[in-house]
Amino acid sequence: MSGSTVKAHTLASGVPGAPLVVFAHGLEDSWSSWLPLAAELDPDWRLVALDLPWRPANDYRWRTRPAGQWLAEGLDLLGAVPDTLVAHSFGANAALELLCALDPRPGRAAALVCPMYRPPHHPVTWRMFDRSRSTFVQHIRDGVRARMGVRAESTDPGVLETMMDLALDRVGPSGFFAVFEQFAASADLPLGNVGLPTLVLAGGADPALSREAATTLAGGMPGAEIRIHHDYDHFCHIRHARGVAAQVADLVDTARATTRTAGELR
Repeated sequence: MSGSTVKAHTLASGVPGAPLVVFAHGLEDSWSSWLPLAAELDPDWRLVALDLPWRPANDYRWRTRPAGQWLAEGLDLLGAVPDTLVAHSFGANAALELLCALDPRPGRAAALVCPMYRPPHHPVTWRMFDRSRSTFVQHIRDGVRARMGVRAESTDPGVLETMMDLALDRVGPSGFFAVFEQFAASADLPLGNVGLPTLVLAGGADPALSREAATTLAGGMPGAEIRIHHDYDHFCHIRHARGVAAQVADLVDTARATTRTAGELR
């Protein structure tokens, strides 16, 4: 499949015995989007960002396999079990697939940043489809702004609009269908299987994950904790890198403490 490859980029080599933290990006996003967050973490940690086939300008032929399988392929490249897997949006749902399947490759803990979740009592309707499409369009546009950072403020508004329109045209309906199918199917995941420490990180300014959906998702996983920040949007891992990094660091500490306790009890 053209462009359907998985790679791993080392952001920090770390020191022996230090935690291994792995990042999985969202749809039409890049492994490099994790650089701001990685810069806020302990430089002694080993940090690896996966480059997954739903990267920008992909041909979407990777959809013949479940997203979780692609993520598992990336995790196989590491040669070690992560202390924590940090995944965003579409990548977070791929991680959720593996967690619910009791796949050991995600490691000892997971941070799901702005995942997409459909509570089971919300049926799939045309209204939901239309609302999801509008949200998807806005996310693609916001993603362009987020990745540009401060440059977006100094870019001519007309030029910026053209850039966002081009991004939407490049993604096309295939991108939306990939997201909507994943969102619709999320209601059927066996969340009760997820017992390892899991952080569901949501934003009050993110229309893709309502407070109700985030609460239902976290409530269905025995090992989950939910944190909702009023000022976080769908790209909080970029725009609020320092705050997200602090919460990831807490999760890493929790995972390692849990591992030590389990070892002592054996």
